[in-house]
Amino acid sequence: MQDEQDPEPLLANQQNKLALVFGESDSIDGKALAILGANVGIAIFINQTAHDLATWEYFTLYVPFVISLILNIYSIWPRQYLTAGVPGDRLTDYINMDRGELLLTLLANTQEAIEQNSLLNQSRMRACLISIGITGLGLLALLCIL
Repeated sequence: MQDEQDPEPLLANQQNKLALVFGESDSIDGKALAILGANVGIAIFINQTAHDLATWEYFTLYVPFVISLILNIYSIWPRQYLTAGVPGDRLTDYINMDRGELLLTLLANTQEAIEQNSLLNQSRMRACLISIGITGLGLLALLCIL
């Protein structure tokens, strides 16, 4: 007779991976907030130094930073991340499962949370990286115009 594999080590591994995904979310927040602060600082600098410019120059100076700010707000906007926890309304169902079925169900929940949360992080990171690029273009425009 074949021995059954214990899914508990795999569940622990996937829960650790889920914790890393949550940590990645915090890292994205930090990057986006840093760029947001830089954009605000640059906008203040433009307000204090850019006088008597043509309308198109003001437009060229401000638009990249406004777009970058919008992308930063999108990056840091609170999201609903999935957890591997047991839904409160289904707690009795989980309690009545045998150990093997419970571990496999928790493993499936964890894997679903990892996939969903990774997609959220990819979307947020893409917006953050685009924001960084647009800020760079705005700085080039700033150096050329001022």
